[in-house]
Amino acid sequence: MVTEKDESTLLLTFLHNMGYVDEERAVEVGELSAALDLDTERVEEILRRLESDGYVARTRQRGGMVSFYLTGKGVIRVCSIYT
Repeated sequence: MVTEKDESTLLLTFLHNMGYVDEERAVEVGELSAALDLDTERVEEILRRLESDGYVARTRQRGGMVSFYLTGKGVIRVCSIYT
């Protein structure tokens, strides 16, 4: 069984490994959902929690779509997973 912590770690490491680390490289929820094979609602829930913890931030892209990227604090969190 995949836990909430596992899903958060999966999302954080995916953002890091794919280079979604600034506003220009931010990714939409639908893309994350498809890539991680998770329900959109679940991804949104995880992102809200990670955003409140300061690990991800949101931005509006052209066309008004909301996208997310890993913050500096998020990068540090991901790096701590590997050490």
